[in-house]
Amino acid sequence: MNGAVRHTPELARIQALPRRQPQDEQKLADELTALLRAPGGTMQLRRVQALALFEIGTWGGAFLPIGVGEGKTLISLMAPYVLEAERVLLLCPASLIAKTEADVAEYSKDFLVPKNIRIMSYTMLGLEQSSKELETFNPDLIVADEVHKLKNRQAAVTKRVARWMHAHPETRFIGMSGTIMNKSLLDFGHILRWCLKDRSPIPKTTEELEEWASALDESVAGRPGDELLRLEPGALLQFATREPTSSGTDLERARRGFRARLVETPGVVSTAGDPEKVDCSLLIRGHVLKTKPITDQHFDKLRNEMKTPDDWDLFTGVDVWRHARELALGFHSIWDPRPPQEWLTPRKEWNAFVREVLKYSRTIESPLQVEMGCDEGRYPDDALRAWRAVEPTYTPNVVEVWHDDSALEWCVKWMKAGPGIVWTDHVFFARRLAERTGAPYYGESGLTDAGQSIERGNGKEAIIASARANREGRNIQKIWWRNLITSVGESAQAMQQLLGRTHRPKQPADEVIVDVLFSCREHAVAWERALASTIAVRDTVGGAPAKLLLADIDVPSPDAFRSLAGHRW
Repeated sequence: MNGAVRHTPELARIQALPRRQPQDEQKLADELTALLRAPGGTMQLRRVQALALFEIGTWGGAFLPIGVGEGKTLISLMAPYVLEAERVLLLCPASLIAKTEADVAEYSKDFLVPKNIRIMSYTMLGLEQSSKELETFNPDLIVADEVHKLKNRQAAVTKRVARWMHAHPETRFIGMSGTIMNKSLLDFGHILRWCLKDRSPIPKTTEELEEWASALDESVAGRPGDELLRLEPGALLQFATREPTSSGTDLERARRGFRARLVETPGVVSTAGDPEKVDCSLLIRGHVLKTKPITDQHFDKLRNEMKTPDDWDLFTGVDVWRHARELALGFHSIWDPRPPQEWLTPRKEWNAFVREVLKYSRTIESPLQVEMGCDEGRYPDDALRAWRAVEPTYTPNVVEVWHDDSALEWCVKWMKAGPGIVWTDHVFFARRLAERTGAPYYGESGLTDAGQSIERGNGKEAIIASARANREGRNIQKIWWRNLITSVGESAQAMQQLLGRTHRPKQPADEVIVDVLFSCREHAVAWERALASTIAVRDTVGGAPAKLLLADIDVPSPDAFRSLAGHRW
């Protein structure tokens, strides 16, 4: 261990913050519904929606770790009315723009939804042409739906918002997400400060926040289990004074104490009690895939030589991870033809330079701005000149090579068993499966190539869906109850979102079933990390009970996975 978290003036400030007092939430919902309902409206605010709007109106902003299916969209649309905001910017994922616009029209039938809300995607705000968008619009309220999109402090869109909030701290901010924390306190510390200003129950300095994270996070410095970097909870145990000293380890008690301090802070509303209970069970079943010998041969080359099947050298663990997940599904991607070394080396050096500049800059937000800085003489331009000299000489051509249909045929058999959703991370595999079965593939914006929306499915057939494009904001619980995950990832946040598409309020089935295909060691490790992170998030942040922790789980144990033979494992 490297010591313990210190007692500091910041920790004393946070200890002294008031805690929200309980109130009659149903009475509050009835009163606010009467105030906010449009003439002729019939909808009723949920208790969590009413409490959130009350806190927003009282404190001028809010931090809302509210679970999937709990009505965040209506909160985002009514918050400007409650605050009498004049210039409202509502940020949401690009895939949800059309849905949000439709929700505005629908909710306006029942509530006094303001007409001055500007809806913009995180993607659009992060583009170079939007660098002055905030200055031009001059918002007095920013509502960030799915605010975890702003967790990466190095992303252009996060830097843009951070710079605005630093220059205009009077701007009111509301951050909402059912998956506010993925792996670390660093995911949301800056967001919490934007929402609550000086009332934030988190250290104001990055240095002290990192110290807390080194004690409370599941993975220290991004490396699971690296206990050499972990701090003892130390002074953070002062948050756990209301717990018996025998209740768990110091780490568990510190996490629960911090969670209580967070969710009881005025301006923070968390669905810790799961007020809108899902009246069906959730079953997660793991299936270990058998593959053909050719796949194990490719994994032999990957594991022992760090090479792709066509003998292309890999240099990073990220590359190995990405290629392993492809090989496990029966294919691999190559650039055909491969780039010459005299093209590849300048590209790597320029990308490394860009990453270094973005890592430490507070004003530069994108590779294009780094390039402009080099042209203006603010940065050395050696790497840029070398890259520009060779860039036009080669154009990458990505080609997928199929080598094993084991995973494909397993999915086909699963789809023949009844209606359900096959969740995919790989477009090539999804389209190959669609060709094999004739089933529709719902990709970007939740649409098929013909423009059919996933939310208008009939529930009578098996479909294929991009996990990245459809795990947020889709109300499809009335349509499907069976799920198949073809390539499990390690993100607790992504898993919670995906499971929440079908296991949510108004699901008519008695049980939601999620089958998970395990095809390689990377899948097994990702599952273990997602589960561990989910437990840490529950203990640290709270919120509605995580789907992974509510589910009945029938998945091989870590020891069982490690005992499997073959280079895949």
